[in-house]
Amino acid sequence: RCAGRVEVFHAGRWGTVCDDSWDLADARVTCRQVRCGPALWASGGAQFGRGSGVIWLDETNCTGAEPHLGACPARAWGRNDCYHGEDAGAVCAGAAPLPSGAAPLPSGVPPTPSGSGLSGAPQVRLSGALGRCAGRVEVLHEHLWGTVCDDTWDLAAAQVSCRQLGCG
Repeated sequence: RCAGRVEVFHAGRWGTVCDDSWDLADARVTCRQVRCGPALWASGGAQFGRGSGVIWLDETNCTGAEPHLGACPARAWGRNDCYHGEDAGAVCAGAAPLPSGAAPLPSGVPPTPSGSGLSGAPQVRLSGALGRCAGRVEVLHEHLWGTVCDDTWDLAAAQVSCRQLGCG
């Protein structure tokens, strides 16, 4: 959730951001906007894969203090001289601190409902040597590690795994 290709929602559609002029100040605004702490790296050249569809922003020139990417100086929405091989990305430090008075989500995973074939919180790990908090999700079942099918995998499932691993 805190690293990847940058996309923005405008006029009812998601689109990518071109890497022309993309720098750490732009990534800083992005990371703050998605509550992922400080920016560590601003990537270009579609390092996180090529998007598809519209390219909304080009020549983004944030100072780093803007509340969201849409507030940064840039070419007009949808005006660009880019292709998806130039999609911008960002790597953020991780989840930002919670606002004052907010409670954190509990660590661990609640027991799985009965009838699902699982009970309790399964052991989860990440493999693929992408770092402590990045990689392929694997689950321990009957003393064997196996991968997780992605047919219904979504952001909520990823967030559960990340919390269980202490990764935000």
